[in-house]
Amino acid sequence: MGIEDLIKNANAGQLALHMDDEAFSELIKACDVYRDQLERLYNDAKSLGHHPLGFSEDHLSSGAALARKFQEKAAAPDNSAAATFKSHMERVDEFKSLFLASRAAYRQMEEDNARKFKPGDGH
Repeated sequence: MGIEDLIKNANAGQLALHMDDEAFSELIKACDVYRDQLERLYNDAKSLGHHPLGFSEDHLSSGAALARKFQEKAAAPDNSAAATFKSHMERVDEFKSLFLASRAAYRQMEEDNARKFKPGDGH
């Protein structure tokens, strides 16, 4: 089952987890912190693709070729550090969506259960 299926099931109230509201809040906060760190790394990697790296790029063709290789590994659209960080950011966003949907379903279930047990109804 993929993350999309988990999110869909959570939105439909069909995902069973054994957690409390605070645990969801901590997971959501952890997603935000981790995503911020990944975004900083992504920006650093993209930045490396545009700055001289100190391989004597201006004087040596071999230095320029080496710098280009490092810049591509840092910032190319595919198969680079930046692309990897971006992919990880997308996964974190998906998990955060899952946790938000799960917390909403949990809260709704708690409200429904609380309504069922009104004071004076014998429960």
